[in-house]
Amino acid sequence: MSSQYLQEKAMTFLNDSNHNEIAKAGEDIFLHLYGGLELESLDLLRYRKFASKVLVGNIYVQVHSLPPTSNAAKFHSLRTFYQSKIWIQDDVEIHPIDWGWYTSGNKLLPIRSTLPPAPDKLLKIIRCNCKQNCDSKRCTCRKHGIDCSIDCGECRGINCTNSPNLTQCDLTST
Repeated sequence: MSSQYLQEKAMTFLNDSNHNEIAKAGEDIFLHLYGGLELESLDLLRYRKFASKVLVGNIYVQVHSLPPTSNAAKFHSLRTFYQSKIWIQDDVEIHPIDWGWYTSGNKLLPIRSTLPPAPDKLLKIIRCNCKQNCDSKRCTCRKHGIDCSIDCGECRGINCTNSPNLTQCDLTST
């Protein structure tokens, strides 16, 4: 794959494209950037990268070093499309709610994913027991790239630096 390939995929974000075309182009771009194989899905690439890191014996896999899930990449791509339309001042009237954003109060916030960060079985066993703030890599939740929750020993996911400030988007209400 070449820079010509990336340029072709990027044109999707400048044209009048639909949600599916944008999601596909975005996934293809992420696959290219993370060294995916031809015809490989982003989720399979993520799993392959995860498995290769586990096999070399790392204590934990740093989530930020993995490609995004296809679901997270879709919403990132939709927001990218929306932002590109704003920047080029396209006359097309589009609303952020239709392109990967949601409102909470008077704030416009990104939809990061509509899927949980990990399977329920895994989420049930990961929790921290931090005494203060959960602001370092000693926090088990932070170390694994998930927010603290009600299951955590001390913080309970309330008033710590590793808990979401706002509730997750309820997509059924948007």
